[in-house]
Amino acid sequence: MKTKLHILAVLLVVFLLVLSFVACNEAGTGGTTDGATDGTTEGTTDGTTDGTTDGSTDTTPSLWDGATYKESVTLGEGTHTLAITVEMENKSIVLSIKTDAATVKDALAEHHLIDGEQQAIGYMMSTLNGVRADWNLDGAYWAFYQGGNYMMSGIDSTPIEGDASYEFVYTKA
Repeated sequence: MKTKLHILAVLLVVFLLVLSFVACNEAGTGGTTDGATDGTTEGTTDGTTDGTTDGSTDTTPSLWDGATYKESVTLGEGTHTLAITVEMENKSIVLSIKTDAATVKDALAEHHLIDGEQQAIGYMMSTLNGVRADWNLDGAYWAFYQGGNYMMSGIDSTPIEGDASYEFVYTKA
């Protein structure tokens, strides 16, 4: 009887893991429903293009409304250049930061681009470019990548060595 319960529990855990992987894969594909390849949608079922189905104007605020920079910009002076891509809502901009800072966190802080708090495990960034992503409030966070690969270090422990490019993607769970 114990063996059957143990096997049933293992199967249940495996099933839940498979479901979570499928859900994560669907949420992270960035695909569209209209076949567009640029991460945008090109219309709706009633012929409108504003994301509504009844022809009314969508008044949902955009995350970009609160952004400090809405277009690509170059900031600062220094020997190193960081290309920081900020991506959310199917749009991205590049913040080119010229700096002599030691870490990615220090370079972003020089220009008041981040907010967060230092914790035992590292700096927990909640705001980037004026846009808050707070796991506790809305289940969102800023995912940190380099070259499309998820970073295994935080912004406070990622040293600046020469010119580099990083991506921050607004991610909702």
